[in-house]
Amino acid sequence: MSSVDGPPEARSLDESSHRAAERGPRERMVVHAADLIGRDGVAATSIGDVIAASSAPRGSIYHHFPGGKTQLMTEAVRYAGDFISGRISRESSATPAEAVAEIGDVWRRMLVNTDYEFGCPVLAGGLARRSEPEVADEAQQIFIRWTRLISARLVHEGVDAERADTLAHLAIASIEGAVGLCQTQRSVEPLDRVIAELSRMCEAAAD
Repeated sequence: MSSVDGPPEARSLDESSHRAAERGPRERMVVHAADLIGRDGVAATSIGDVIAASSAPRGSIYHHFPGGKTQLMTEAVRYAGDFISGRISRESSATPAEAVAEIGDVWRRMLVNTDYEFGCPVLAGGLARRSEPEVADEAQQIFIRWTRLISARLVHEGVDAERADTLAHLAIASIEGAVGLCQTQRSVEPLDRVIAELSRMCEAAAD
């Protein structure tokens, strides 16, 4: 997404055709919360941070999110999960290898556009079980959904179901780890290497 498609804080997860400013206040808060979680984690993201980032009226938080921070964080993690799920499921990615490559392209843009500050909000949500178990439960379900989506695409290409499930778990774990390495090394090379190898493995499994 180009630099004119919204504020930097929302740019990592907002690749829609309309500007972030044109979203309703509730959706803006969810998008910015997801972005902040990806950068700082759940515990370090406060309602005040979300209000400031989204320019939302302070009183609107509990109007839109009567469950408070837990509801907002849960919906933000779900938003991030749906964002990636949509990429896995896109019909434009005809094969599992192409779907994996597309996920890699999405993460590459996110990392570069945020100067390697942005990590995975879903992983951050999963790591918040001690303070926000409901958010962690949502993250767990998202990882299960991602795995099943990739596995289903592999099975559709003729891969044995057990092998497909193993490859899907490997893909998710490898990409999540690669994103962390990219942030640490401030380079997309780890992600590029992982995506290339995963693509080869998916292609070989489907032969």
